[in-house]
Amino acid sequence: MSNKKPIIVTGTHRSGTTWVGQMIALDKNVRYIHEPFNIDEPRIHPLKFWFEYISFDDPEERQKEIYEFIDEILDFNLKGVSKDFKKINGPRDILRFIKDTYERINKRPLLKDPIAVMSADWIAKKFNADVVALIRHPASFIASIKVKDWEHFFHHFIEQEKLMNLLGPYADKIRKYSELHPDIIDQGILLWNIIYYRISQYQKAHPEWMFIRHEDLSLDPVNEYKKIYEKLGLNFTSKVENKIIDSTSSKKAEHLKRDSKKNILTWKNRLSEEEIKRIKKDTQEVSSQFYGENDW
Repeated sequence: MSNKKPIIVTGTHRSGTTWVGQMIALDKNVRYIHEPFNIDEPRIHPLKFWFEYISFDDPEERQKEIYEFIDEILDFNLKGVSKDFKKINGPRDILRFIKDTYERINKRPLLKDPIAVMSADWIAKKFNADVVALIRHPASFIASIKVKDWEHFFHHFIEQEKLMNLLGPYADKIRKYSELHPDIIDQGILLWNIIYYRISQYQKAHPEWMFIRHEDLSLDPVNEYKKIYEKLGLNFTSKVENKIIDSTSSKKAEHLKRDSKKNILTWKNRLSEEEIKRIKKDTQEVSSQFYGENDW
């Protein structure tokens, strides 16, 4: 019988979670699932906030509601299959439904979701999941959201009292930013600090999880992915290796394909010297746990 233990790939958005999730899902026995905690996704869900925090202190009824929502996505059960069935509108949907039902029964689910990062420990324990947490250099992350012009609205944190207590050192700044709406660099600094403060908590509490720097994967993708596959008990075939090489050695950047080594330092061209200095100074307390002086 195949291993059905779920895999969670999380971190922050723009940290390579899609790339890592899809490279792991090259194993023919893994089923890739996209962002159940993303409240913009067109699915019926009980989630209210970006980066929603589900905890073991929540009312049992609430935990049950979230558990059933995730379970319907991860595994083969009547509720999940019936929801997929209701989406059928033509022949292509029938083929998709058959394929998805087969994979639900036979494949190991991989849940790729950076938006679930605040609840990763709850999900991991409830579903006995393996966790891969991606870490990305703060300047690289912030340069990426600057290019995308992805602003963040911090009121979603404020409306979660338990999460605000968890993020105590940043609570005052979160409240301030929800009102002042600062520039995208300062937004990115605070968001990076919040997420990797949480991940630093996980590092202490969960030494069995995998904490992987995006830059290490980019520098030596074949050997680093071999380690991930081995830890997860997956089959690292020559076909998988070739696909990973193809995704990291492209001279033209496109979906999941790029020159991964060259990509590591693109932030130096996307940010001004002033912005880099500001990012370094204002993320130092958290970033020093993951990056040294030479990484700047």
